[in-house]
Amino acid sequence: MENTGCSGQCAFERAAEVEFRALTESVRELKDRMTRLESALARGTALLVANLAGMVVTLVGQVLG
Repeated sequence: MENTGCSGQCAFERAAEVEFRALTESVRELKDRMTRLESALARGTALLVANLAGMVVTLVGQVLG
């Protein structure tokens, strides 16, 4: 005879769905953090390059001047 009621499998599926949603949210949060980290790293790299370029220009100016 077929059981049409909800069994332990239904409870397992609901628990798995809740865990999957939590995992999805955690992955989304990690992705947001990585995006912010990449942005900060890009800004830092740009500032470093600009500072190095300024130092090169200053040193060349002192050597030529």
